[in-house]
Amino acid sequence: MALVDHDSWDIEYEGCERLRHQLLVYLNQRQQLNPKASQYVQLTGSITSGLEQLEKDMKHLKVVLDNAITWETSPEEELQQRRIDWDRLTSQLREIREKFANSTRSNVLAAASTSAWQDQALAPGQSSSTLDVETLKQRKIEMLEQQNQGLEVLSATLSRQRQLATQLGNEVEDQNNILDNLANAMDRVETGVQRETQSIGQVNRRDSTWGYWLVIIALFVAIIVVVVV
Repeated sequence: MALVDHDSWDIEYEGCERLRHQLLVYLNQRQQLNPKASQYVQLTGSITSGLEQLEKDMKHLKVVLDNAITWETSPEEELQQRRIDWDRLTSQLREIREKFANSTRSNVLAAASTSAWQDQALAPGQSSSTLDVETLKQRKIEMLEQQNQGLEVLSATLSRQRQLATQLGNEVEDQNNILDNLANAMDRVETGVQRETQSIGQVNRRDSTWGYWLVIIALFVAIIVVVVV
């Protein structure tokens, strides 16, 4: 039985797949929004934190794969499939990063063009201080929302780590139970061997005593024969 649960790879891999799928959903939603919309900013923060989390999860997944290869805890065919899955995830992560970067670059250029056009259309006597205050307030709200989303992602990661730790603890407990049962079995075998050894010793001693008695009887008979004759 392996020290690390065989399903730890499956748990980590499924978590990476779910996060990758969620990032693709966020990217598609983001492309349909105005770069100045609050939801666009929220999705941008979610994608950024999600990419960082996915990269961390994939590093841990690589550690699990390397350990499985080193200790040969799974068949070679399964290890080969895991290598293929990890390479595919790496490629997909790179594609998501490129898509996110290209989309952000395009939206920034579009927003800059729109902003320039709006500045030209601004009335000569109109002040932008009110707009600046509202923008700062909106950015503060968006930052708080991004932090909340980051905390949710961190909480999910800690939950997965706690689940793995629980599985590892159960595995160690099973190993201890197996060792205890083995020690008890060895004690019973040793007791049986000692008992059988004592029985054999007693039989040997009995056999030796009977030999002496036979010699004595033979000598007694010989004496009687000599005396009589």
